[in-house]
Amino acid sequence: MLANTQGRGIVSFLLGFLVCYALVAAYLRSRCYRDPSSVFFRPESARVLTYSAFRKAQAQKFGDLAALHSPPKFSNATTPELCIGVASVSRRGFSYLKETLGSILEGLDSLERQRIYLVVFLAHADQSQHEDFLQPWLLSMADGLPTYPDDPEIMNLVRQLEADGGYEAHARKQKIDYTVLLDECAKVNPKYTMTLEDDVIALDGWYHRALSALRTATRKTKELGRDGFLYLRIFYDGRLLGWNSEEWPLYVESSMAIFLAQVAILAALRWRIAVVRKALTLPISFVLCGVCTPMLIGLFFAAGRNCMLPKAPGVHLMHKYGCCAQGLVFPQRQVVDHLLPLYRDTQDNHAAVDTFLEDWANNHDGLRWAVTPVLIQHVGGKSSHGAGDQALGSLTDDMPFDYSFEMNDPVRLAEEHRAWITEMQESNSP
Repeated sequence: MLANTQGRGIVSFLLGFLVCYALVAAYLRSRCYRDPSSVFFRPESARVLTYSAFRKAQAQKFGDLAALHSPPKFSNATTPELCIGVASVSRRGFSYLKETLGSILEGLDSLERQRIYLVVFLAHADQSQHEDFLQPWLLSMADGLPTYPDDPEIMNLVRQLEADGGYEAHARKQKIDYTVLLDECAKVNPKYTMTLEDDVIALDGWYHRALSALRTATRKTKELGRDGFLYLRIFYDGRLLGWNSEEWPLYVESSMAIFLAQVAILAALRWRIAVVRKALTLPISFVLCGVCTPMLIGLFFAAGRNCMLPKAPGVHLMHKYGCCAQGLVFPQRQVVDHLLPLYRDTQDNHAAVDTFLEDWANNHDGLRWAVTPVLIQHVGGKSSHGAGDQALGSLTDDMPFDYSFEMNDPVRLAEEHRAWITEMQESNSP
């Protein structure tokens, strides 16, 4: 009779647990579908551009209006707070450049715009090969439109690399292109230089968030006893921040620690409290520790790292998993002392500029900060140099890299931006 009672108790406990487990799993399924590291990931839903589509529409409208009426531009009376360099290469009849530039400038107050120097480099020996060459909106939006140096040796090399078109040629040419961008920005001596890819969308209020993040990065750098940092990353690929295989010992240790802590707590409770000892019989304790806990730990990992352990908002060191080079902000000292000599003098053709820079930073202990949440989104689905399926033209849809970006609330962001503009105007008023 006692055995039957205990058996029914175990079955009832297990059924109750399974019901709760199913409810939690259903909740996580509805919450974690944007996390690529989750078993509940639904790419057809996660990849839908919601906020990005809203910003793209705003950017297109801004570009259309810029073609008709020149918008506010950089004020030559001041030294720019930020120089933005965008290098753009033809995608053979397709371009994201108008949306990229429009999203950067749309919503900026005139005081903000006057502090920004925007450089757009159509990275072709013959710039007329680019779809946006001499477009009225481009001429209206950009403050600087550089070309390759008037140097026969460099021009011959660029033409050779363009004709080659392979990955190694692309990697070599990228360094030349970045040299042109950084040189152009250096002419106006900004406080910071930002490099952007030409297939991104910036959120409303990116500028004031970037300035705030730069101040935080500067403060944290000093707290570490360092003189300066290499860059602030305003975008990273959220798809790379899952459960990484090289960290599996940590995951195993954490899981074992939870299991052993649970066993110790249950043993202490059963030993000291008679009511607990009566309710939590040994069979139920075995089920709890041997079945329920492993299932819960498994569900935790299955739900995905970004969903269960998202990065806290703020500025954090990111020396690993920081792909790619869509948006980086460099103190101008780093540009002059390190980046320009690095890109100008190298003959490297094995690594694209993002990997090349990360390798250099690892070898020179460069501090690399990242802001969370990201300030821009990658939307390009068609490569500028061709790789894999992209070379065949089969990837032409927008391809977001950070799915959480699409959860931004445009109303809240606009209100935050307006509040910052009001504060800035009041601080500048006599």
